[in-house]
Amino acid sequence: MKAIAIIALMLLSSSGIFAQKFRAEIQAGAAGTQVSGDELSGFDKGGLLVGGGVRLKMDEKWSFGLRMLYLQKGSRKPSKLDKGDPTTYLLKLNYLEFPLLFRYRLVSKLYVEIGPSLGYLLKSSEENEDGEIESRNPFKKTDLSIAGGIGYPLGKNWDIQMEFWQSLLAVREHTGGATYRLNRGQYNSVIAVTLMHTFMPPTEK
Repeated sequence: MKAIAIIALMLLSSSGIFAQKFRAEIQAGAAGTQVSGDELSGFDKGGLLVGGGVRLKMDEKWSFGLRMLYLQKGSRKPSKLDKGDPTTYLLKLNYLEFPLLFRYRLVSKLYVEIGPSLGYLLKSSEENEDGEIESRNPFKKTDLSIAGGIGYPLGKNWDIQMEFWQSLLAVREHTGGATYRLNRGQYNSVIAVTLMHTFMPPTEK
């Protein structure tokens, strides 16, 4: 994990040196998240996504980039007092995320991207209507996901993107360690809408 962080920092700092090859990017947006396997449904937990990275353009269609993002994941159940349900639940999972995304540009400037992402858990908290929950299984420190999305330029240096993350491996075991076929525990799911600014090389401005 430390090696990935060092590589990411080197790439981020090298964008000025290799301006003709790499393009630096910054990104921010809002996410809706859920945890599959927690017996809740819906992307009811809001989160923040912010960070940046570098991208290498290979040709007019293909490019790939590495980002370093702060991404808030988790799950939420609000009370439903009108239905006689006063129970609540809130799970907060704060990750440092390293997605490596391959991008392919389609017609009319539309593009899609996909690739692996490794998340490192910075902090977690879990609570219900009675307060903090401390007795459940701990979360794993890493979250290996498949990430991707679709994007469209709003201008020469600005893009709007719809993105997703889906855990490939369980981030926490079920209570009691029960499993069923591919269901090995709890999995993070994220959808996000973001704005991205690209710092273009001087020759392309």
